[in-house]
Amino acid sequence: MSDSTSPWPLAGARPGEVVVIARWTPSPEGRAQVDAALPGLVAASLAEPGCLGYRAYRPDGDADGDIVLVERYADRDALEAHRTSAHFREIAVERIVPLLADREVVVTTVG
Repeated sequence: MSDSTSPWPLAGARPGEVVVIARWTPSPEGRAQVDAALPGLVAASLAEPGCLGYRAYRPDGDADGDIVLVERYADRDALEAHRTSAHFREIAVERIVPLLADREVVVTTVG
């Protein structure tokens, strides 16, 4: 999970930026694999030029609970670049998503 000392990904958000909040529920049998893959996804996403923030949290403080991702992008093009990146396809789509029992994603633009 994210380092609790790193800045809140929405700090300083400005109009026009795009925010994604995703809630993942790993399946019991896939949890360890999701936990192992997540740091690579976070690091690669933060290296994207249009990514302004990306953190993973355990909102319930329970290693067996859900994972919430809070992501911030400069604009819709930056979000699209993220979604079509090799690391997103390889880590999130191919490795993590098949291990989830449930997944919810909300995308909004800062007004």
